[in-house]
Amino acid sequence: MPQASVVTSSTAASSHAAPPKCVCSWEAGGSDAAWVHVSGELDHATSPQLRQTVHDAQLHALLVVLDLREVTFMESSAMHVILDAASDLRRTGGRLILVRGPAHVDRALTLTGACDELEIFDLAPNEPPAQVLLQLAQRSEHGMSQRPLLPSWSCRRTSG
Repeated sequence: MPQASVVTSSTAASSHAAPPKCVCSWEAGGSDAAWVHVSGELDHATSPQLRQTVHDAQLHALLVVLDLREVTFMESSAMHVILDAASDLRRTGGRLILVRGPAHVDRALTLTGACDELEIFDLAPNEPPAQVLLQLAQRSEHGMSQRPLLPSWSCRRTSG
């Protein structure tokens, strides 16, 4: 099962450095699906890490789930990465689905209008990602890939 190593900011190389500003990783979930986990700050400096991690996941899966629950800050450069990835996946017959992040991520999605272009769902903090990924992959296998997980999501909090 393909798996990417954790990508961190260059400051993590020093043993005396502060914790990494951003950590991006992905893992294959079977059934042509991948789970991308992001924690920390998504800004101009860390957006290339996000882009590379999502790209690597796209090479191995048509369904990519991007987990934003641990994002502490997000600016427009990260929003462009996410929108580009969603567009790339749609063009190749795949899909990008976001796991809703904190309120400040919702605000960024709302203010930029990105929420109108993306599939977003809620996930309970204790719900195992592997189980959700399997359910999403099964939905895709059964011809449900073009149906949104949530009905017409409008940046409001809803349950998935």
